[in-house]
Amino acid sequence: MANNLPAEVEAYLQELVKRLTEYLNDQLVGVYLFGSASYGAYEPGLSDLDVQAIVKNPLDTAAKQAIISRVNQAALPCPATKLEFVVYAQEAVNPASRHPMFEINLNTGPHQSDHISLDPASEASHWFLLDIAMGRQLGRSLYGLETTDAFAAIPRRWILEGISNSLAWHQANELNSANSVLNACRGWRYIVTEEFSSKLDGAKWAVQQQGCPDVVSRAIAARKTGEKLPTDQVMTLYDIVMAASRSACPVYGST
Repeated sequence: MANNLPAEVEAYLQELVKRLTEYLNDQLVGVYLFGSASYGAYEPGLSDLDVQAIVKNPLDTAAKQAIISRVNQAALPCPATKLEFVVYAQEAVNPASRHPMFEINLNTGPHQSDHISLDPASEASHWFLLDIAMGRQLGRSLYGLETTDAFAAIPRRWILEGISNSLAWHQANELNSANSVLNACRGWRYIVTEEFSSKLDGAKWAVQQQGCPDVVSRAIAARKTGEKLPTDQVMTLYDIVMAASRSACPVYGST
């Protein structure tokens, strides 16, 4: 994948890895860049940084707090819109789990208060499942094992379930946003092609498909304007995506 990251982002990632390796030493299995920054789709001012780390064994609370205090915004200012940082014990991601159990889930950045979760039961697991599935295919190893060695393959049936769960979440929480539409497009593209992509590339793929509603083109522009998109058109897109999912894997009956 092309690497278009600004120098300050690369320097930030190097420092992040340095802090993790210095604290965790041999306990650290790997550090991985996921999301747009890992596959040439990073956009300054719009994109965040998704970083995942794997440790050999589960962490105690003191170790979790020590890691957070070394990588949060107060300690290491993020040059992107935010850092989404997840830590897993090796046993949580290899073999694969339908509901990945993280050690740390930290969202931190210049425009928000830190969101810290140490309890996987408090978070919707489909986000973590889909991040692993996409990251295994498109992610970049910053340290340690390659992504395909560190993370076990996610069964297609689970991915389709995760896409359905993500649509349900967006419908309940932000149906009319550009993010809702672009997320649906990325899911649609995966369902049809079995290939992941950025949300924007998913939308560009979608507009070339027969019957694609006009709201997709509007969503591409709305990424920068924040325009609220019409409910009926968004739901038309959702119906198309769910029909494709049912056709690809009826009643989620195959892998």
